[in-house]
Formats: sequence, C-alpha cells, structure tokens
Amino acid sequence: MKAVHTVISWCFLLYFVILFAERAQSLIRICLASETRLLGTAFDAFVNITTILSLGASVVLLACLNGGFWKSLFHSGAQVNESVLCITAGVILIAGMMHTEYTVAPIQFAAYGMLILAMVLKTVSVQSTVAHPALLWLSLVYLTALSMAIPVMYRSQITYAALFHVIEAVAALVLVAAFTFLLRRVFLGQGENLFLWLPILLAAVLDGVLLALRWQEKVNTFVLIFLIAACVLFAVGKTFAAVLARQTGTQI
Repeated sequence: MKAVHTVISWCFLLYFVILFAERAQSLIRICLASETRLLGTAFDAFVNITTILSLGASVVLLACLNGGFWKSLFHSGAQVNESVLCITAGVILIAGMMHTEYTVAPIQFAAYGMLILAMVLKTVSVQSTVAHPALLWLSLVYLTALSMAIPVMYRSQITYAALFHVIEAVAALVLVAAFTFLLRRVFLGQGENLFLWLPILLAAVLDGVLLALRWQEKVNTFVLIFLIAACVLFAVGKTFAAVLARQTGTQI
C-alpha cells in the first residue's frame, strides 16, 4: 500500500500544478490583453483578486507547511500531514471557482480529475479497515457529486446582478469550505460516513437560491444535475447508514 500512497501524492501534485498553471495563464492573458483589465468592473476585481490571493496562499502553504508531502513524492514512508494537504487543496480550489477571462475549463477538469483519483485511491487503501466498505464507497460517490455542485462564479446581467454576485461568492466560498472539511475526513481515514446534514443543506439552499435568481437568464444545468444527484445520494446514504446502525446496534 505504500506505493499507493506515493501515487496519491503525485495525484495531488498534478492537481496543484495543472490548476495553478491554468489559473496563472488566465491572469497573465488578462494583464496582457488590451480589451480586458484586471480590475475592470467590480466582478472582475473580485474574481481576479480572489484568484491571486488563492494561488498565493496555496503556494505559501505548499512551501511552508507541506514538507512531508514533498518528501512523499519520492519516499513512500514519508509522513504526510493529510489535514494540511487537504486544506491546501481547498485553498487553491477557490481559484478554480472564479470564472476569470480566458478560463480553460477542460484543463481545470483535468486537475479536478487528479484530485478525484487521489480520493479513489485513498478509499481503496482504507476499505479493508472499515466495518462497512459499501458505505465508504457510497460516501465517496456522494462527495464527488457534491463537489461538482459547487457553483463557479459567473458574471450575470440580471436586474439584481450585484446581489446575485454576492450570494454567488458566499456560495462558492462556503461550499468549498464544506467540501474541504469532508475531503479532510476522507484522507484522515474518517470517510466511511460523510452523510452529514450541514454540507448538503448548505448546498441545497445556496445552489437553490442561485438557480432561482438566474433561471430566466440561464439555467446552470451542470450544477442543477449534480445538486439533484448529491441530494439523492445523501438520502440513500443516510438511509443505508441508519439501517446498518440498527442491524449492528452501533452508531456509524
């Protein structure tokens, strides 16, 4: 299993490098283009500055607090602070939720794919140690769907666009934090039951408000589909966990 841990570390590295490169190229092209400005509008200023802060903070975290992670890329026995690593992954994910000019979505999805692969490999490595492997895998599928339901900050032209953008920013930041909290549980070996009420309620309320406000302008079908999927998986997982708890007489 030590080899799996090394592969997980490389998946995290690819996630960081690919997402950082995609976000950096967007900012560089904004600065070089004559038709766009880094602080052109209030929306531009927020998404661009937030992206810069996110990238800067992730670099600091990687350089200063993830020494074990760097060692683990070449030494399978190195101790990784999974908690800090997951927080770092969440910090840079904030940049990914900002739709800046010249965003290249397929490259971002390649980065997210690396993070999801790391989650899958971690689940493989711990499945033999948990009491209910089926619940563990169901939790992973649920978390993946929930992560896809985090709204990207898009520019809107609706009547109350300023209010929409404020709610959009709050939703992106809050749901990234919720995802990071659950991601941390996965990598600390606590991912057997991720069906907590608060994250799904936050996603349902915040995504629901955003979808309703922008419904006439543009329906975000991607978020809508994954929000529905996350809610269905939550209901299934919560029921499954309750049945298992009743059968075993223990709290899961």
